[in-house]
Amino acid sequence: MGIFGRVPSGGGPGTSRRDRRQQGVRGRSKTVARRESEHRAQVVILAGIILTAIVVLGVGAFGYYQTSVQPKQETVLKVGDRKFSMGYVEKRIRYEIQNGSQAQLASSSEQLAVVQAVTATENEEITRINASQQNISVGEDEIDVRIRANLGVADSADQATYAEAYRKAVHDSGLSPKDYREIIAAGLLEDKIRWSITVGIPATADQVRLFDIQVATQEEAQKVVDRLAAGEDFSAIATELSTDTKTKDKGGEMGWMPKAALEPAAGDAVFALEAGQWTQPIAGSRGSYFVYRVAEKGAAMAVTADQQKAIEDQTFTTQQDQITQQTTIDRRYLPMYSEMWNKLAEVAIKNGAGRATGQ
Repeated sequence: MGIFGRVPSGGGPGTSRRDRRQQGVRGRSKTVARRESEHRAQVVILAGIILTAIVVLGVGAFGYYQTSVQPKQETVLKVGDRKFSMGYVEKRIRYEIQNGSQAQLASSSEQLAVVQAVTATENEEITRINASQQNISVGEDEIDVRIRANLGVADSADQATYAEAYRKAVHDSGLSPKDYREIIAAGLLEDKIRWSITVGIPATADQVRLFDIQVATQEEAQKVVDRLAAGEDFSAIATELSTDTKTKDKGGEMGWMPKAALEPAAGDAVFALEAGQWTQPIAGSRGSYFVYRVAEKGAAMAVTADQQKAIEDQTFTTQQDQITQQTTIDRRYLPMYSEMWNKLAEVAIKNGAGRATGQ
């Protein structure tokens, strides 16, 4: 002890150099420890902030995926092994309304716009299957030639002119270049299938002068047969009841018809009849029922250009129908007014469908 009592712990004149060093080390250690503690606290707080941000962003991203991304990937139509997503069908609806050959019809109703888009998509895939079975294909050069023609770009125009017109057409269509070209290719495949049918049509064929009555149900068709059996006139009944707008006002007369121009079931039934006879009710491929009457029969008659077109149309339709029956098709957009249907209808409305009729 000094004269003033105990020497302070911080040291004084009487404190040894060693004691002062130890005291300094202890002070610095406390400072370092405090700083490390503060640093750890800051790291924990920063990590918490980052984690919170990640969670918030993750929840937002997941919500965006669920509401915006995932629905686009949902399958709307499945034809065989090929799936068509909501995103694709939405684009196809816009394409059909804005660029399709029946755009005016589609614009009259959002329901028609949806049906047109998914039906066109389905029919094109059936055409691809049909072409594949017949070993019919198209090349990229053929697709470019058709696109040039569709866009009105002359064959003599340079590549840059075509490329700019093509880029704009794809952009305006709302489709990807792949999807745009695939639609063009499907049209070319149909043309080639039809050409293969046309070149096989004979110059002459046995024919019948035919009349028809078209009605909605088998029961209605049976009533027609009963009235004919009771002695009523075929043409009078056709004028009264038939829903075939092409023949109704002509008393049901279809004119001379080769067998290949008729649906298979109708052709088989009709050509088994004698002149003056009529068929029993026959189901059509589109849901209606028919009763046919043979007025006359002719052998080896010349096949006209109109008849050639009718044979081409019917043969192509029969091919497509057969493939459709053989193919598993999942139309998930049905039934009408389901949640998926309503989503597609909303897309159609946003792109102009329904405005023409004020719907």
